[in-house]
Amino acid sequence: MILAERLALLLLDADGRLQAYGPLPLRSVLAASLLADLVLAGRLHFAGDAWRAEPDLPLAHPLLAGLQHALGRGPHTARDVLRVACRQPALAQRLLDGLARRDIVHRIARLRPLPVLGWRYPPRSQQSLARVRADLEQAAAQSDSTEGLALLLLADAAALLARLDAARHGRAYAALAALDAPMPADTGSGDGGTLIALAALRRTLLDS
Repeated sequence: MILAERLALLLLDADGRLQAYGPLPLRSVLAASLLADLVLAGRLHFAGDAWRAEPDLPLAHPLLAGLQHALGRGPHTARDVLRVACRQPALAQRLLDGLARRDIVHRIARLRPLPVLGWRYPPRSQQSLARVRADLEQAAAQSDSTEGLALLLLADAAALLARLDAARHGRAYAALAALDAPMPADTGSGDGGTLIALAALRRTLLDS
């Protein structure tokens, strides 16, 4: 699962509806998770206060490919890159429909005689849900990878870190504080470049 799908799974309530637990709109959090996925895939970079994408290197996931195309090459400001991501059509439904096609969630009409009124997506694969929760707990306990840090910053934006026990909660915010700290001048390529981009994405969410 891409980050955006894992976050959507964590945000589903028992009835199969996405919930916004923090002050940020749900669309903004999901959009930011797609941006984080592009960063981790090496298709979106931040340098010189501007975001630039790499549209000539396609991605297989349709949501990521669509956002990659919408961004073009840039450059984009922080506000603009999030706005472009938020404009992706039917973002939440497409994320959940993708999970339903892989039998990770059910897809049930909210009112059975009238599916036009929308759908519910209660979790179907308890193993997948447990794995995603374990991913978050592991990232909080020892955030030693860029993917783990990305999951933490998104979970923080979605107000999900409050579900962690006290020890993991403290370690998670210590890791995020390190991400917030100024980066060394020679941090710019490989994982260093990814960290710079994730830190910029976190600032964008905090300023939203």
